[in-house]
Amino acid sequence: MSAASSRRNGRGGKLAKSVEPSQRGAATRDVILETAIDCFARSGYEGTSMSAVARSAGVAQPLMHYYFASKDELWRAAISKAFSEMLVQQKLNHELEELDPVSALQILIRRHISFLARHPNVAPLLASEAQFSTDRVNWLTDTYIAPLEQHLSKLIELGRRDGRIRDDLPIPFVARFIVGSASAFFMTSALMERMYGIDTADPDAVETYTRVTIDLTLKGLLATEQE
Repeated sequence: MSAASSRRNGRGGKLAKSVEPSQRGAATRDVILETAIDCFARSGYEGTSMSAVARSAGVAQPLMHYYFASKDELWRAAISKAFSEMLVQQKLNHELEELDPVSALQILIRRHISFLARHPNVAPLLASEAQFSTDRVNWLTDTYIAPLEQHLSKLIELGRRDGRIRDDLPIPFVARFIVGSASAFFMTSALMERMYGIDTADPDAVETYTRVTIDLTLKGLLATEQE
């Protein structure tokens, strides 16, 4: 039985009684982490307690400390789980350097938005942490965000050398704009639903936002009008 099938619908992840004893340890830890991701995304680090995660996950407080010695350890494990797919994508992004820079940029942007759509708690997690300089933010940045933006920056630089991308825009600002634009859609789900009736989890809406992001980004970056 998978960890996902041991969770109930809705916020948090209550343990199902049908989990086999041999699987219970791994399933319990997985449910705790899934619940922690949700809690940290909703309430931030300061607003989340070990006891709140335990209640939402349906586990006893002592069991929380059996798996995680501190809230910081829980947070780092939750972040690692939420962002694990990004590490795989970072390895795949190296192959993009074999393409022309503009095509590679389009693929990278599409991959990142697709990742955020599959993991809707990632963007709120970033938003809750990225405002202030902390050891947590430094670790999150160095491990997950910086490699992504370094790939973006390299592709932009290659495009400049080819004369296809403007050279008057500071690359750090461009890279942050692209990544921030991708995240913004998933950080404002309630606003999109309220104002436009758009569900940010809807695949068609995600595809439309991806096309808009790529189109507007490239129209601003390209040195001449190009497709």
